[in-house]
Amino acid sequence: MQKVKPEDEAQSHFLSGKKAFEAGNLDEAFQDLNLALKYYRRSSEDAILAETLRMLGELYYDKGKMIESRNHYKRAFQSFKNFNHKIGMADCYDKIAISFMLQGELEHAEDYQEKAIDIRKKTPDKRGLARGLKNLAIIKYKMGADLEKALEILENAISLASKSKEPQLVINICLDKAKVEIKLGLLEEAMKSNVIARRFSKKYSLKLPEESQDEFADLLIQLGLNAYDDGTMEQALKYLKNASLILKSNDKEISPSVLEIISKLEEKYSSN
Repeated sequence: MQKVKPEDEAQSHFLSGKKAFEAGNLDEAFQDLNLALKYYRRSSEDAILAETLRMLGELYYDKGKMIESRNHYKRAFQSFKNFNHKIGMADCYDKIAISFMLQGELEHAEDYQEKAIDIRKKTPDKRGLARGLKNLAIIKYKMGADLEKALEILENAISLASKSKEPQLVINICLDKAKVEIKLGLLEEAMKSNVIARRFSKKYSLKLPEESQDEFADLLIQLGLNAYDDGTMEQALKYLKNASLILKSNDKEISPSVLEIISKLEEKYSSN
């Protein structure tokens, strides 16, 4: 019986691992890709090595093993760099940045995300650039500093996402923009950002993230209470009733004090 060549066996493991990875069979993918890596890490086939390391980085990320994930992404970055694959390089740094962000190591996250953006700007990948800018703005938001800069970054990201015809990305960026605007006290602007997200959601039949509904309801309550304090009662009623409907549809309770205001306003303006 003819012995299988190491390179053929490695390629078989790589292809099986990639197929399992794309199908979501993560344990099978992990096993095959690690077997492929034993060969390719000693070879000069940087393209296959980079892809193998990238997928393993994602698998470790899914397992919550962030240090191992980053190590594999760093090695994948170097392999992508060896054949000047800038989009692959930027993808790796994006993932490293997100990993650091999830662990609360925001300065490292910011550093890698900025590096990823610098690389991405040298490519035609506008969608990837928009995604990277979105991530950088959220990192800054979590750091609690330079929120005006975060807002500027998100506005640029929306423009890029719109040009690249990525409605889901536009929705996600608008919702993030609303969070920053709320933090800055720009409630009317946050309302506009939410409206854009909802228009895109309706137009392209895309679901909004579940948590965004509660956040939108909270915004409506803030706007409603502000309108109530300012004496624009009909506007207050509109905001507060919409918030109540959203929370009710999500089986969430609205505070008794807000319900009392709604009841009082309905008595006066229900005929309108």
